[in-house]
Amino acid sequence: MPLFFSDILEQEKFQIVVAFPETILQWLCLNSVGLIILSVLGHENDDDKDLVLQSVKGSRESFDILVEKYYKKIYNLAYRFVGDPEEANDLAQEIFTAAYQNLKKFRGDAKFSTWLFQIATNRGKNRFKYLKRRGYFASRSQQEPDDERESAQKAVPDYSTNPEAMLASKQIQKIVQDAISDLDPDHKEIVILRDIEGFSYDEIAQILNLPEGTTKSRLHRARMVVKEKLKKALS
Repeated sequence: MPLFFSDILEQEKFQIVVAFPETILQWLCLNSVGLIILSVLGHENDDDKDLVLQSVKGSRESFDILVEKYYKKIYNLAYRFVGDPEEANDLAQEIFTAAYQNLKKFRGDAKFSTWLFQIATNRGKNRFKYLKRRGYFASRSQQEPDDERESAQKAVPDYSTNPEAMLASKQIQKIVQDAISDLDPDHKEIVILRDIEGFSYDEIAQILNLPEGTTKSRLHRARMVVKEKLKKALS
């Protein structure tokens, strides 16, 4: 990892937020649960292109700004693939290192965030497959870090007057989280990009180098798997 990442890592407390988006809740017919998406990419402006150009010319400060802007989102994506804070942090650092080393290959015909998430998704899927071959997931269940649970509690509506609804909300969060975690990599990556990170179908097609129709059909199948698991768990 380039040395200049360390300052940012020291300064930031990276958190993931439990986020189950409106799109998946609509498919599950559970909008009333009150879960909300919190991990949507902000609007990218022309500053990214300028920062990339300056980074290619050797400006570490410019790349620091890009890291600071996108690290939380990349860490969140990494966590969705590996399910462990330390593994996610290592994977996020690997992703940014790869991005830095390949900046000269960024042609600018897509947004920087799209290019960055293409690297992140490929690395995330490869790390998931590597860990699975080693039996890493067999002996552990994916859990949200303490700081994520704290953030999620602040985001979920107040159910103090309706403890039954609060219990149902937490149960549904866990079921949906586990269902997404159990998806195969090709379907998991699309759910993460569309329903958690909020990318458009066109952007996902660019990130995964797939036809837009394929991304839509995979997303439909993935959502149906999640929906069936939720129906089975609640029946």
